[in-house]
Amino acid sequence: MKKGIIALLLIVVSLTTLTGATHTGNATLGGVTGYIVLPSALPVASGHNPTITTGYSTVFNVYKDFDFSHIPYLQVGLKEDFELGVSVDVKNNDTNLMLHGKWRFIHNGDTSITLGVGGDLIDLVGNFDWAANAYIASTFNSSFFSLPSTTTFLVGYTFSDDMRSNIDFGMGFEAPLWEKGFKGKVNFLIDFGNISYSARPLSGGNADNRGLFNIGMRLLPTQIMKSTFITAELRAIDIFDEIGRALSAGVSISFQP
Repeated sequence: MKKGIIALLLIVVSLTTLTGATHTGNATLGGVTGYIVLPSALPVASGHNPTITTGYSTVFNVYKDFDFSHIPYLQVGLKEDFELGVSVDVKNNDTNLMLHGKWRFIHNGDTSITLGVGGDLIDLVGNFDWAANAYIASTFNSSFFSLPSTTTFLVGYTFSDDMRSNIDFGMGFEAPLWEKGFKGKVNFLIDFGNISYSARPLSGGNADNRGLFNIGMRLLPTQIMKSTFITAELRAIDIFDEIGRALSAGVSISFQP
């Protein structure tokens, strides 16, 4: 029964990747527009019509268990400043459901400030638990080692009895990677802080000990047909902590009519 529920969740959400990433950027492991685990202040790019973004990430724990978790997700962008999303974190018989929402209430030139909320429904088919978080993030253009970059600062609070510290903070950078060779189509990503994509990740990247430092590379949105874009990512998670170290790959497709 448990395996059947897990398989159904994977099939339902993963099939949406056939129809529907964004014009600018991609999603975190948890399905929120941003870096690797850190959300940015930028919502899914959208206009008068909604943008549908769907994708899939896998996380491979390289410390002890050498196991995979699977994270399909769905995003919806509304009226330029709103984003809603849902994702599922699945490993063996464990299943977590993650929900999020964003409202960009300031957009002035290259600077965005956003209020975000999220909720985790943990271990849906076992010992059920939950967590919730709220944050404010600021994203702006800057430079990173003389490279033009997008920078984000985030502060927030997580409601969970299992956290050592409920106060959240993080910082992220995205800048071109070997712009001449990749012709501006690939960016590198760095984010760090004391939060992860979930209050209780199933395979690597648990920030409850000392925080996370993550790096990655991102194929920027590439048009594959009218109004349809594809992106892809490779990530190294929690690279300085042996217990939480993991590798990840992801792909997403966006449709904006």
